Amino acid sequence: MSLQLTFFSFGSLIVCIFTAVLGSFLAAIRNRSKSSSYLAGAFFLLSVHAFAFVIAYSIDSPIAAYHRWLILAVIPAFSCMGQFFFFYPSPIKEKFAFRFFSAQLFIWLTFSIYYVFCTFQKEPVFDFSEQIWTYPLPLENKILGVLVLTYSFLMIFTGIWRSWTASKESNRFTGLFVLFFSLLIFPPVIANSMSRAGIISRTDFLTVYTFFMIPGSFVVLVLYINTTSDQTRFLNRITGICLGTFLLILYWIGLASVSRQEDTFDLSKLREAENSIFIRKNISGSAIVSRVGIPTEQGSNPGPRLGTPTNHNPDSDPHVGIPTNENPISPKRFLRQSTGYYDSVFPSEAERYFVEGNKEKSRSVLYKFDLENQKYDAIFPYEEYRNFLHKAIRPYFAVLFITVFVILFGFRLFFRGTIWNPLKNLLIGIGKVNQGDLNTKIQVRIQDEIGFLTDSFNGMVSSIREARTALSVYADTLEDQVKDRTSRLTKLLEQQQGDYFLTSLLLKPFGIETARNGKVSVESFTRQKKQFLFKEQNHEIGGDLCMSTSLKIGGANCTVFMNADAMGKSIQGAGGAIVLGSVFGAILNRTRLFEDKTLEFSPQRWLRSAFLELSKVFEIFEGSMLVTAVLGVIEESTGKTYLVNAEHPSPILYRNGKASLIPTKHFFNRIGLPFDPSSIFTVQSFQLKPGDCLFLGSDGKDDLIVGLREDGSKEINENQEAFLSRIEEAKGDLHKIYQGMEEYLTDDISFLKIEYSYSKEPLKTNGQPTMFVSKEIN
Repeated sequence: MSLQLTFFSFGSLIVCIFTAVLGSFLAAIRNRSKSSSYLAGAFFLLSVHAFAFVIAYSIDSPIAAYHRWLILAVIPAFSCMGQFFFFYPSPIKEKFAFRFFSAQLFIWLTFSIYYVFCTFQKEPVFDFSEQIWTYPLPLENKILGVLVLTYSFLMIFTGIWRSWTASKESNRFTGLFVLFFSLLIFPPVIANSMSRAGIISRTDFLTVYTFFMIPGSFVVLVLYINTTSDQTRFLNRITGICLGTFLLILYWIGLASVSRQEDTFDLSKLREAENSIFIRKNISGSAIVSRVGIPTEQGSNPGPRLGTPTNHNPDSDPHVGIPTNENPISPKRFLRQSTGYYDSVFPSEAERYFVEGNKEKSRSVLYKFDLENQKYDAIFPYEEYRNFLHKAIRPYFAVLFITVFVILFGFRLFFRGTIWNPLKNLLIGIGKVNQGDLNTKIQVRIQDEIGFLTDSFNGMVSSIREARTALSVYADTLEDQVKDRTSRLTKLLEQQQGDYFLTSLLLKPFGIETARNGKVSVESFTRQKKQFLFKEQNHEIGGDLCMSTSLKIGGANCTVFMNADAMGKSIQGAGGAIVLGSVFGAILNRTRLFEDKTLEFSPQRWLRSAFLELSKVFEIFEGSMLVTAVLGVIEESTGKTYLVNAEHPSPILYRNGKASLIPTKHFFNRIGLPFDPSSIFTVQSFQLKPGDCLFLGSDGKDDLIVGLREDGSKEINENQEAFLSRIEEAKGDLHKIYQGMEEYLTDDISFLKIEYSYSKEPLKTNGQPTMFVSKEIN
């Protein structure tokens, strides 16, 4: 066994080292996820596959044929890539993934055992097309190629399926992994098939293999460590970037220089053949130069030996004439140089063949060329060809190993001192501060970006320490300050509660609970949302207001009523209710005092006058105090009802156990907004029948909590008809209505129930309502 390095072994070793380093980086992650483990396994197996090429192209011995066993590692590498998609970015269908992976491994192991068994049945042969020792297993190699394609497509289909089912953000990254895995795998696989078919040279395959494996593996690693939740190490990222960059540059340098060494070898051997022909100079070793058609005498001068004619037809002589996978050699014509012996007429064209060996003859390199109209064959030992390439490639291997050593160890030491240690000290300082040590100060060694960040951190810690000292002083006196503030707040709260109480007292005279005016019975219920405690008693304050009284309008006994809601919270709404109650009460009192003056007034005209007076008073506040309200008049003798609605919820008629909305077709703006005097003032009227109940209520009865949204906010009811079912369920009882909706309230709430009957007691049976609208323009 002899070590004979070639350019192929150089390129394969680059891929082997790089993928092994990437696999080591992933395997070194602490508490790594299964996706990291499978990706690390894929890189290690690809490294084993590349190492098989290193053995094949570096050892000129039949034992190198066993590299075919290591080639089999590429199949489980694809399986690991497929498993990666089951666990990235999060695990999915783990049981199916395990069964799928187990089935793939079983098939691979079965084929591997069969393949290894077949190698024991064959003798290794030297394949000149690849310059390696191998086993003549054409059928098994075809099966291997089919399995490689099948497993690679299964991996790609798994990635496409995962990207299709993943979330939008994960879909984007999974799709990128599918793309990069495809670029990593398919170009080398396709190039390998093309080189074996003779479409491209083995050098072209190795170029494609190295070009896609190194950048492809590097891009996959960078994408993964920037999207995974695993805790990767910063120093490993920098080292991986540097290593991948240097190895790729080193390969291209080798491709540009070392691959030309074969041309140099051909030129040197053709020069020896020329010297042998013209100046009878002996050539080294067992080389033979012969003119085609002239027999060579035994024992003659081995220099320009003209011996046995050679017919280099591979079909007639299986030991000669094996052409290389390269194009025919066309060395440059040298300038005619005057020497002491002859002028060089170096052949302009030559063809190189590799000749197989046998027990009697060793392998050789055959050149066929024309020189001065004569055909010549030059045969040189194949070992000289391999020794020449070995000497040419050895310096590049030395540079490769030195580069890898310097990057993996030298660069790590450099980056550890210039980047990692300062960052580590900064992280340690942050950890101490998180634990409460504010005396931490990090020494700045180099004034670079990290040094600036360290200075800023030291300044921040100093500021926190000073603020903490001030806070400590403040905390020592906090109890006294809290007592002082509490005392002040208590006084302010008592003053505020007193203001609330006074305001609630001002509201009390306007409200009613029950009233009986002949045939009309009025009942009200009010609960303000703002509750407060004053003098150890509970009180409430808000903007809802219910008022009702009996008046003579146009000489007829009437019941006047109002349900209103002043805009604003607590004391602001209560202020609007006080103003409204005061003005409306004044209107009612003025009507009583001047009953004889209202004989010519109709209920419609009285409502118009009262509404416009309220509107004018509230317009003084220029929109800062607004009220929604329903004003109404009922003629006690007939049950005829007149209504004016200023953006208040629609009235409800309860008849025969069924509640229905009374459509309010003519709304007015809220009281307090300017009223257009040129517009037609419309009063809506309808007929109440014995046993009918009229319900009026503020919007608090509709603004109920009906559930919670996904963001946690409350969902509020917006349907007025939802209140109808509550009236029917409570059979018109105001207190039962309130009890059924108390826990869902979000605002002040008030009800006004008006029941009409012919007797003093309210009746419970009614017919269908008769609706009509009357208009009066004044």
